[in-house]
Amino acid sequence: MSRAHDGPRSFFPVGNPLRVMFPGGAHLSRKLQALLTSYEDALALSLRKLKPAAASDVLTLSWMRLAVDCLSELHTNIGTLITDLELPVSDWDDKWVDIYLNSSVKLLDICIALSSELSRLDKGQLLLQYVLHLLGSESGMPSQEQLKRAEPSLREWMELVGIRCPRLVGCSTTLQELSGNLCLMKVKNSAKGKVLMRALYGAESVTVFICSVFVAVLSGSPKPLVELHVPEKFGWSQAFNDLHAAISEELTTQLSGRSVAAVKELEEVEACAKRLHVLASTSQLDKDTASLPDAVSHTKEVVMTGSVALEGDCQGSLKLADDTTRECEVAVSETTAEEDSQEAEMKKDAKTMSCEKEVAMVERVTFREHKDSKMKQVNGSSDESALVVPERTSVQESKEELLNCISSMSKSAEGLRLGLDSLSKRVGDFFQIVLTGRDALLCNLRISDATSKVAEVSS
Repeated sequence: MSRAHDGPRSFFPVGNPLRVMFPGGAHLSRKLQALLTSYEDALALSLRKLKPAAASDVLTLSWMRLAVDCLSELHTNIGTLITDLELPVSDWDDKWVDIYLNSSVKLLDICIALSSELSRLDKGQLLLQYVLHLLGSESGMPSQEQLKRAEPSLREWMELVGIRCPRLVGCSTTLQELSGNLCLMKVKNSAKGKVLMRALYGAESVTVFICSVFVAVLSGSPKPLVELHVPEKFGWSQAFNDLHAAISEELTTQLSGRSVAAVKELEEVEACAKRLHVLASTSQLDKDTASLPDAVSHTKEVVMTGSVALEGDCQGSLKLADDTTRECEVAVSETTAEEDSQEAEMKKDAKTMSCEKEVAMVERVTFREHKDSKMKQVNGSSDESALVVPERTSVQESKEELLNCISSMSKSAEGLRLGLDSLSKRVGDFFQIVLTGRDALLCNLRISDATSKVAEVSS
């Protein structure tokens, strides 16, 4: 016998298995199940496409464009699903409406902040274009005056990209609120409502995560990244969790200790700008770098002058030796004519020997000096050449480095400009998709309210 306080026993000892199979008490028809499966399969495919070959590719504008395209497709599919469900707004629960409206308005704020930051970086392109315009020259080599004029604009651009946008800081708080409110609404007695809530949960989860990646990359901080883990019961959970794990780990590593944007295209331009700023502000270049041919010509004249001077010294030494020899010969002939004595002969021999020694000494010294000068010219070790050659090499290397730096910055700036333009356009398109869906819901709510009031008056 059962006790008086025992309730009625359940037919199933472990609970109703139908409730486990269809939680919420709403059974999905084949049509609804097909719509939900199609939606979730498309979402999983988009997420797999977003997973980069290298996790660091997330820091590029090209990956960000692909991610915005994914969000636009996702929210467009939501609108299509609502139409296919044939679920009028009048049948929506008030909680569903509140969730959608609150989430959409916060998402619009995030889009505005992202567009503002992209616009700020795009305005910096004007400074870069002005710098490149100033450094342009028909001869290919900018003058010192051109470098001085370009230096302030270059410094202003570097200061611009080094500032963190305040709006992005506010987005971090908004994203954390959205991630904290993420949940799958329990729906009773509405199979269509259940499909809608599952679809909205997927769209909101992916949107919040991708937007957090954008804000983290553009602000240079890992703080905006949200931590999400999607349950396995969703068909797109595996693709999402794999993408989340790969991206979060990479960004946390790359952005730790940073304070500015980590976009690779922007960093390439910044590296060129810093190097160009150093070259423009140092005194290693000549006062007029365009006069390099004159400097080379002057170098040749210095070397030639040194060589002529050395040859002149040698010729002068030989001439001195010849003059000394002739003087000795005259002295000897005069002495021979005047004196025939033995004493005169002895003086003659003494003078002759003295002259010969002096001539030999002068010739040896002259030959040694001439030989040393020739060896120095051949080995390139003369004082004049040692001073001139490094100067010519330094100017040439500085010229090549400056031209390469300008060329690299021009290419990088063009790639950054195109990337920012394309990404800004896509963010604007996504903003319009979200705004259109929100307006459509509000419009249907107004129509539903008006219809209800007319029905009440008629009754």
